[in-house]
Amino acid sequence: MKLDQIHVSGMTCAACAARIEKVLRKLDGVQSARVSLALSRATIHYEPRRVGMNTILERIEKLGYGASDRLSNPHTGIEAESGAYRIRFIIAACLSLPLLWAMVAHIVDLPMGWTPALLMDPVIQWVLATLLQFGVGYPFYYGAYQAMIHRTANMDTLVALSTSVAYFYSHYTLFQSRHDLTHTMLYFDTIAMVMTTVLLGKWLETVAKGRALRQLSALYELQVKSVRVIRGHGEEWLTTDQVHTGDRVRVNKGEWISVDGFVHSGTADADESMLTGESAAVAKKAGDRVYAGTRCLIGSLNIVVDKQHEETRLSQMIGLIESAQQGKPEIQRVVDRIAAIFVPMMIAFAALTYAGWQILSHGHDASETAMRHALSVLLIACPCALGLATPVSILIATGSSARRGILFKEGSSLERLRQTDVILMDKTGTLTEGWPQLKEIHAYRGGGAYVLSRAAALAVRSAHPLAQAIVRAARDRGTLLPEVQQFHEWAGKGMEGHVEGSRVRVGNRKWLLEQGIHPDRHEDLPGHTRLYIALNGECVGSFVLNDKLRQDARKVVQVLKEKADVWMVTGDEEPAAAAVAAAAGIHQVRAEMLPEDKLAFIQELQGRGRKVAMIGDGINDAAALAAADVGLAMGGGTDAAKQAGDVVLIGNRLSSIIGAYTWSRLTMRNVHQNLLFALLYNAITVPLAALGYLDPRIACIGMAASSLLVVGNALRLQHQAEKTE
Repeated sequence: MKLDQIHVSGMTCAACAARIEKVLRKLDGVQSARVSLALSRATIHYEPRRVGMNTILERIEKLGYGASDRLSNPHTGIEAESGAYRIRFIIAACLSLPLLWAMVAHIVDLPMGWTPALLMDPVIQWVLATLLQFGVGYPFYYGAYQAMIHRTANMDTLVALSTSVAYFYSHYTLFQSRHDLTHTMLYFDTIAMVMTTVLLGKWLETVAKGRALRQLSALYELQVKSVRVIRGHGEEWLTTDQVHTGDRVRVNKGEWISVDGFVHSGTADADESMLTGESAAVAKKAGDRVYAGTRCLIGSLNIVVDKQHEETRLSQMIGLIESAQQGKPEIQRVVDRIAAIFVPMMIAFAALTYAGWQILSHGHDASETAMRHALSVLLIACPCALGLATPVSILIATGSSARRGILFKEGSSLERLRQTDVILMDKTGTLTEGWPQLKEIHAYRGGGAYVLSRAAALAVRSAHPLAQAIVRAARDRGTLLPEVQQFHEWAGKGMEGHVEGSRVRVGNRKWLLEQGIHPDRHEDLPGHTRLYIALNGECVGSFVLNDKLRQDARKVVQVLKEKADVWMVTGDEEPAAAAVAAAAGIHQVRAEMLPEDKLAFIQELQGRGRKVAMIGDGINDAAALAAADVGLAMGGGTDAAKQAGDVVLIGNRLSSIIGAYTWSRLTMRNVHQNLLFALLYNAITVPLAALGYLDPRIACIGMAASSLLVVGNALRLQHQAEKTE
């Protein structure tokens, strides 16, 4: 199976996105298809041997949309779309001005001489309306035709149908009553109003969507296209996709870092704010990690590349933000079902309105009255406001939060997070700094250096923070590390292997007891962790390690307690766990928990109807992060944890958890406001139009204004983000 993204242009509302998804899913070989109206992109999971990319692109184009597998900055596509709408609007405005001038003359009764007689000529109005209807309006007809042949309907259908009714009614009236138009209503000016207002609305809407894409566009712009690579005794400029792991890259003062890797030589201060949200410069020296999208402020660096271009943290961030637009919250799925039947319902309602007024009206103008009110129904209905209510808010929230070090992988995570009522927090690397220090070595046989070398030989093969603390201590003391064979690590327990002919085990007391090894008991130090080492089944020593509580841990816990029940779940022994929990202000603790125990505890809580958020950073947290309703992975943790989590706290700050909850609450409140407005708008205005209280000219203004108000409300999220900076 293959996963690809393609750019789709020409979508006007949620019905368009739903139609493309429906058609693509019917293709043989396509497993899934998700379309983002906000990003104008489709993500397709397909089997290349059964269906090719060309077939997929042709299928989309047959629906009446543009399709390309050449992806670029989404902001570029929005700018092109905005430019096309702007040109169409200008042409429509120029053709509409004479018609609207004549309309104002009729309504306001302007003095003689204010309106040229030529503009009042019905034939001239007909010529201008014809150019508008079939010239400027051709894309609406094309979109409506494509929707019709696929047995669906969208905004193009409403515009094409309403303007066609107005045009052909006026055309018939004009040539049937050519010599007496005194009491006849012509709707050529209504066509001008509809075309001009709808195009103005779509143009402003794309401009607003461009503003919404600003955060994501800023990340794209960080992807530097060229890199200075050191070759022999010289330097060579290459594109980023030509750089491979192991290459050495030089970055000078003021230049952007375009690769992920570690510093080989040199020192510098780096600005990592675009990736982590931290404004303070970070000092970099030999051995430190650097990331694409950051900037060398002072100094220069020689960097060894260890990630391909598409694997860098920046590329992954962009990919996950794009993916977040594809995953739909449950509320959006409901809206999509409403949008799918909305336009057909409005057409049927307009037909009923026409029939009703025909029956109830009397006199020679009964048909004209019925037609006018039916036209108002078609014009006032707006599926765009419904379709934009959720995706634009999700787009702004995921882009803005990513700039602050909070990466939501799916839009649905924003919806679920605020619903959680239990928060489970790991200890090491989550509540603590994740940088433990070896404080004491107790050797029962062989001396401290001996047991340290054996333990460090195993620990160097592990990514666990406690193991890495032992490795650092050994290297600081210049301890030589022997070779290890048959290494194996047991999550939440320990590790074992053969070192110079001896079977070595390093782990917690409970695990060694399970192996039939009985370590001596020691007086427990509050907040400290003790690991034991055994050689050939005999305990020969222990290590006391300490990991500092994060400075903001207690404050964060107090805030989280206002949102949910907070627990600490850890694999550490009871005394160490209790001490850290007390310092952090957590009263509910589960200690000595293996990965399967954490998973079972989450499933137990969910079985009671609780919504669980899990916060962790290690391999042993991966299963729990995946099983929780929302998993939050600390950015400084293992890749396994970050892959399993629904939200990644890139900056590795515990306070980002509060930010994640804040974004969840603000975003869903904004979505609900948008949906409430869109639903109330249609629920109130459509009946008013059917009852004859809305003129068609006012109706077309309302249609365009409703979409703009929804997008404008969503943009308030961006302003809220700017206030937090």
